[in-house]
Amino acid sequence: MARPMPSSSEAEMSVLGVAFIDKEQVDKICESVTDDMFYDERNRIVFDAIKNLHDTHTPIDVTTVKNELDKVKKANIVTLDYITEIIDSVVTSANIDYYIKILQNFYTRRGLINSATEIITNAYEEENITALQDSAERSILLAVRNRSVSELLPIYDAITIAHEKLEKLAQTNKVVTGLETGFYDFDKITTGFQPGEMIILAARPGMGKTALALNMATYAASTTDKAVVVFNLEMSADMLVNRMIASTGRIDSYKLQTGKMQERDWQRYNEATSELVERNNIYIEADASATISEIRAKCRRLASSEKGLALVVIDYLQLVYTGNKRVESRQVEVSEISRALKQMALELQIPVIALSQLSRTAEKRESNVPMLADLRESGSLEQDADIVLFINRKDYYDGKKDQSVTTVPAELIIAKHRKGGLGTIDLMFELNYGSFKSVSKEFDKES
Repeated sequence: MARPMPSSSEAEMSVLGVAFIDKEQVDKICESVTDDMFYDERNRIVFDAIKNLHDTHTPIDVTTVKNELDKVKKANIVTLDYITEIIDSVVTSANIDYYIKILQNFYTRRGLINSATEIITNAYEEENITALQDSAERSILLAVRNRSVSELLPIYDAITIAHEKLEKLAQTNKVVTGLETGFYDFDKITTGFQPGEMIILAARPGMGKTALALNMATYAASTTDKAVVVFNLEMSADMLVNRMIASTGRIDSYKLQTGKMQERDWQRYNEATSELVERNNIYIEADASATISEIRAKCRRLASSEKGLALVVIDYLQLVYTGNKRVESRQVEVSEISRALKQMALELQIPVIALSQLSRTAEKRESNVPMLADLRESGSLEQDADIVLFINRKDYYDGKKDQSVTTVPAELIIAKHRKGGLGTIDLMFELNYGSFKSVSKEFDKES
């Protein structure tokens, strides 16, 4: 025998009853509750009638509701006696928030049951395990996310909130409100990476985009207890972590590749590894076959864990696949991946940095400065991104390479910034450490 679905007839009737006795609460009820939150069909019908009356600015009482039910031919389901019973079920509107919360909780429980049933059914029929896992996690996530509607703020309240934030900023003397990257001039312009942002970091191969992304991720991890995840699809985990150690400990990367370490190098190595391990919030995925569904599923799990998720780095976007063998073209696939990453950033409320290759077009121009049109394979990258960054190094285009040079100037170009200014930040790239450094050492305190 099937078990009844979780519900509370008393809470449903109480919410409806408040709408009859307190017209001031009708707005809240209609904004916070949907008809599918009512399990009892009669209560669902009464709510629809109340909402229709509210939308047409009609007073809500026994007569108007009964008339509305007659119009939609539902009077045979909901009798006058039942409407009276609803009104008698509540004596005060003071507990309306509590009644609404009960409705939402039971609605969520029923949603989880339906999702679990759907997952079981799909598990028998769906052969693609990645698609099954992604749909299951998405279904569960939607089930636990109650409908939430923000209320309009009076200007006085909005000014109060803004003033409190301004006072807090003034006390801390910080201009960065988002996740810091450690590159001061960049953080000043962007105010840090913000939740929901998709950031494209693009450059020609070998210019240092992986190094810059790792520098940003490592610094960001030092400013938060939440997880920072790096998906690298072209090198092994040990190669990736060696890059982080070289940059953090300022160890020549050649020594880490060959093992030719001096005593001072080993000391720096131990200090760097201890620093990274102590943070315990950097995660690495080095599976070259990772699909966008797998990336999204792993990020969802971390975001919903006790630790939480602060930042995701994808290195690099053109190596990610949808897993769909019927995709029309690679350009279409990259567009789908770009949109999926933007949706993930919004869904999980985290910044996502996606590295991207640039076309050779810049090499054919006299200035060699990259442009938005140089983004490879898809114009949707520019469209989906909140921020587009380019790395530019003049030495990269020189015909001769001086092996004795270990530090070269570089530019970080903010080519698109949906929420703020553009600009070019001067950096120095330390070739032997695989590390970028700011030319500016600290914020201008008076700016």
